[in-house]
Amino acid sequence: MRAWFSKDKLTKLSKSNLPQIIGIILCERVLQDVLRRDAISCINIHNGIAVQVFPTVIPLVYAFAQLTGSHNEFTYQFRIVDRQGQIIANSPVAKVEPLPNSNMTHKIISAFTGLTFQEEGMYNIVLALEGEDSGSLPFQVTQVTPEALC
Repeated sequence: MRAWFSKDKLTKLSKSNLPQIIGIILCERVLQDVLRRDAISCINIHNGIAVQVFPTVIPLVYAFAQLTGSHNEFTYQFRIVDRQGQIIANSPVAKVEPLPNSNMTHKIISAFTGLTFQEEGMYNIVLALEGEDSGSLPFQVTQVTPEALC
């Protein structure tokens, strides 16, 4: 007996094999243990960035996400977008190898260097799995006066 699937059904079947997002964070630094690759420490996790002037350049910031385990290989990419949906920055597309145990979790990391913000406002870190947006984390970029930093 043959089974016929439309292109839409095949797409849905492959999407069901993708891992689910547990969480996304924005942080200043990510430390990964050399011997235990699944041991990750995220330093200075934040939901916003405070700057003194615009435009501003953030030298280095990391996007980190934890995903449910998967027996399938997949790709991911982080994007930072402004409130109009314009892309501010893209991480390279990266491939993730399958896990031997589905009870384990995938931990994915991307670094953004020289990130430029033109104005104050809400931004989003968007995580795409296999080229499809799967989740996002909003964060605020605000201007503070030098007096407020004292």
